[in-house]
Amino acid sequence: MRIIITCGDPNGIGLELLLRALNDAQLAFSSVELALCAPPAIVRAYADVLVRAGCIEPVHVGDGNVTVGGSTLPLLPIEGSADALQLGTPTRQSGAVAMAALECAACAVVSGECDAVVTLPVSKHALHAAGFPFAGQTEFFGSVAGAEPLMILACSELRVALVTIHEPLARVAELITLEREIETIERFHRALAVDFAIDSPTIAVLGLNPHAGEHGMLGQEEDTVIRPALEHVLTRGIRAEGPYPADSFFARGHWQRFNGVVAQYHDQGLIPLKMIARGRGVNITAGLPFVRTSPDHGTAYDIAGQCRADYQSLLEAIGMAQYLAANRKRSLMHVSPTPAR
Repeated sequence: MRIIITCGDPNGIGLELLLRALNDAQLAFSSVELALCAPPAIVRAYADVLVRAGCIEPVHVGDGNVTVGGSTLPLLPIEGSADALQLGTPTRQSGAVAMAALECAACAVVSGECDAVVTLPVSKHALHAAGFPFAGQTEFFGSVAGAEPLMILACSELRVALVTIHEPLARVAELITLEREIETIERFHRALAVDFAIDSPTIAVLGLNPHAGEHGMLGQEEDTVIRPALEHVLTRGIRAEGPYPADSFFARGHWQRFNGVVAQYHDQGLIPLKMIARGRGVNITAGLPFVRTSPDHGTAYDIAGQCRADYQSLLEAIGMAQYLAANRKRSLMHVSPTPAR
């Protein structure tokens, strides 16, 4: 199995996490070949910063590989000058590098050269300054695949799918339509069954409004959209329940009874997920013909190059990509996968 890793925004912590994990011999995944899409000059310049800080051993960067601490990672070189490295600052140049890495990975996965993509964190501001026409990486890969992407955040305890992704809160209610609700639940069910190898998954659906609308007193979307969507998917054999008030649902531990949770908007689902994951969360783009994951954190410009960032979420993202891709292959071979616990 081959997994491509993008460098993300070079002025953030992404390359630091990768180089430190490589230095600590943490990138040796069984039956997996990893490769990095990045400009050699920028990898070399970032490595020099970390070497001077004393957190990794000297690094050799060639056009075809990166070697540090006795470990080697194949390198797929893209354009980018060391002058673009301005740690801690999102720039048009750093956005251009991040965009080139995404395009490199997209070519590899669409052509079948790799089985999955792991993307390191980017800055939407820097990407847009460089001319990136998408709201984020999730939407980019959806466009590449010609498919509607589903954003899932997952850790070993919890999986959360989002009806709306990177949308201003003021627009969320108008985007919660019956069609979109049904499609989200159905795509999530498919991802849980195929990608996560869960037999007959159960799904909880959160309400949009406080107290799930309080019988229409605090909002109508639960009655006009969410409940009809639940009734529809039930006729399709999907075990989905709700709508649940988000606060008590998580506070009382009700989420533990389900294989996955559908949240109506970004922070409603991701705040509890990230609190439960404690740095082990993984961002997954489902609904694509290939696997894409990423760490559940951002660029962390404020600590870039300081050897303070934790690379555990990166390792989890790689492990998750391997797990999902293996389950997909078993599904395509019509072999029943072992159900996840």
